[in-house]
Amino acid sequence: MNTLVHSINLRGIQNSFDPSIGVERKLYELKDPEHDKILGIISHCDGLLLCATKDKTRLVVWNPCTGQTRWIQIKNVFKNSYVLGYGNNNNNNNNNNKSCDNYKILTYDYFLRSPAYSLGKFKIYEFNSDSWRILDDISPVCFIRSNGVNLKGNAYFVASDKESKFILKFDFTTERFLRLSFPSQNDDQIAVLSVVRQEKLALLQQRFDTYSIKMNIWVTKTKIDADKDLSWSNFLVVDFGKVTLTSEPLSFLVDEENKMVVCSSKIRHIERKTIIYFAKEGIQVHQEIAQKPKGCCSFLVSYVPSLVQF
Repeated sequence: MNTLVHSINLRGIQNSFDPSIGVERKLYELKDPEHDKILGIISHCDGLLLCATKDKTRLVVWNPCTGQTRWIQIKNVFKNSYVLGYGNNNNNNNNNNKSCDNYKILTYDYFLRSPAYSLGKFKIYEFNSDSWRILDDISPVCFIRSNGVNLKGNAYFVASDKESKFILKFDFTTERFLRLSFPSQNDDQIAVLSVVRQEKLALLQQRFDTYSIKMNIWVTKTKIDADKDLSWSNFLVVDFGKVTLTSEPLSFLVDEENKMVVCSSKIRHIERKTIIYFAKEGIQVHQEIAQKPKGCCSFLVSYVPSLVQF
């Protein structure tokens, strides 16, 4: 598997947008004898990338900084979602003291992302025991609407029940769920989470109105605190106007200082094509259409190198 990394100099963007200015590209190659069996990135945490395989029988944890990999056996299921995280032993939040043994993977049946509210389908993989175990009596009884993102070791999802939408947090230390506030109960068709500098959550909401697309970006007002609910502010509204291609956001990144968003979207009804949107307050939206590998998608990651060994 090859990973193409784009470095964008956002500070040079003032009243116009030219993404060719200050853009650097570097190709990172996974140096593993079975690298050709890896499909793409599905989750990340503290410099570690969790990847899916083409045959759906294994996961791969990869540290691009050290080149180390770990292959994890899974059952060949129809659809499962996975998110990487870690628990804090002795309530220690110091990243320098984290052990690779603290890292875990949460998985749940994809059918939980349906109104059927399937129960009892959560499992945990622990790095220290190299084994999976079932999590009993923790079902959140809700519709999980998005893939999870990791912030300070814990996983966050967009979820809903019959009454409202909310942010669903999974604590990898206590292995329990917690419901948190959602910024807007408006009728959005798509909702995607992201993380800002490993300090805040960001939420992208998008809806379609007669071939017109409007994207609303929210960011939490303060840094995430383990003991407090979420408070949101409206960060940016992007109005695409009339569009000829409808797309579905998959992942996005927020630059608070430059008031800018970079978003990767899947083009509906067109195979192996993805759109990268660059949107900045007061500047026309720029988009690039790119080819993507078969069966994979463009997954945006704000990557910070890590020397963690596992």
